Amino acid sequence: AEIEIAASRIHKLVGAVKGFTYMDQAAIPKPVDLARGLADTLAVLNGKARGRSLAVRLDVPADLPHVQGLGGELNQVWVNLIDNALDAATGEVAVTARTHGSDVVVSVTDDGAGIPAERLERIFDPFFTTKPVGQGTGLGLDIARRIIRKHRGDIVVNSRAGHTEFCVTLPVSAGAI
Repeated sequence: AEIEIAASRIHKLVGAVKGFTYMDQAAIPKPVDLARGLADTLAVLNGKARGRSLAVRLDVPADLPHVQGLGGELNQVWVNLIDNALDAATGEVAVTARTHGSDVVVSVTDDGAGIPAERLERIFDPFFTTKPVGQGTGLGLDIARRIIRKHRGDIVVNSRAGHTEFCVTLPVSAGAI
């Protein structure tokens, strides 16, 4: 029974990694299922969350529309944002997605110490990091912002003690990237 459970977990993780990387698909823009991408990203990062005893909550409506884009690149955004949230959180990370007019808004929130105001204006700068040497390159948020802009979207951050939220807005409508 334990072997069956372990094999089932491995099967699910391999499926999540395959979906996360889009390794079997061409790199051309097409409709992207953000709900699946977020779920796959959380599956890939689940071990880190468990290792830090963090609760991770995913709240995405079943009827969330797809966006036009490159799924592998968007998943890179989700992994950067969620991984940072897991590093900062003290108890919970929440990932939500909602339709807002003709856009989809994905929010990644943590309950950590927050980002000091003097650092907020620099967090998207290349090579800017608050992590110790060897633990961060300072490229994750810069890359995330470049990808989101390539997809005609926007990324903003709001932070205070006990609450940091990154919001990514992507257009639902099709179009060139």
